[in-house]
Amino acid sequence: DYLNTRERLYVIDAFGGADPKYRLKVRVITSRAYHALFMHNMLIRPTEKELEDFGDPDFTIFNAGEFPANRYTEGMTSSTSVSMSFSRREMVILGTQYAGEMKKGLFTLFNYLMPKQGVLSMHASANEGKKGDVSIFFGLSGTGKTTLSSDPERALIGDDEHCWTEDGVFNIEGGCYAKAINLSREQEPEIFDAAKFGSVLENVKYDLINRDVDYKDNSLTENTRLSYPIHYIHNAKKVSVGPKPSNVIMLTCDAFGVLPPVAKLSPEQAMYHFMSGYT
Repeated sequence: DYLNTRERLYVIDAFGGADPKYRLKVRVITSRAYHALFMHNMLIRPTEKELEDFGDPDFTIFNAGEFPANRYTEGMTSSTSVSMSFSRREMVILGTQYAGEMKKGLFTLFNYLMPKQGVLSMHASANEGKKGDVSIFFGLSGTGKTTLSSDPERALIGDDEHCWTEDGVFNIEGGCYAKAINLSREQEPEIFDAAKFGSVLENVKYDLINRDVDYKDNSLTENTRLSYPIHYIHNAKKVSVGPKPSNVIMLTCDAFGVLPPVAKLSPEQAMYHFMSGYT
């Protein structure tokens, strides 16, 4: 009902899943241009022909984040509600304008659907060496997935959400969502240069006169973010797929000293720590 009262709505039709065998058609309906641009960056953008033949979506996101949920509804304890129906293939966002809810909603759907097809969905980044050797980097947000996968000597497959199939790996997304706090050209030149026309900066402070961004400012939050299409990284693969990984790296950010700074794990140890939540 709230979306129906808006003078203008923004609709993005795009894909999730770089492998056509597992690809989903995604439609985003939102009242904010910012959210539409964000998902235009983060999803896989269709060609003009693919857009003409798009048809009905496999998954629809209704983003009414400017409108709060009714806290007096039975079962509600907050004015924020992020709800998903797997049977209806729909997601509804109320009471939060954090754009990341949309990308994580699509990831949740892949986490539900892919194991049913014998595919492992992964919160991990991936890149590929010149000899076709793929490395994947498991890790929670902020542990370095985007930074490490954007190695200028290796081809970027993706920075956050992937699937591992019998044939190899593929990126779920068509963009990157980098931490922007303390971002600098000296430390992360590829990501720094991706902050240009078409990208989206979140929670950052900038000079109102010259529009220079102060990446060191954390007065709003430490979780400052930069969203950009994957092709803004010059060495990104044109199609975000690769062969089966040769290297599996876990970025644990272990604050309790359970693991040493660097450890080479056996397959059994890797499975144990993966299942224990160290990534």
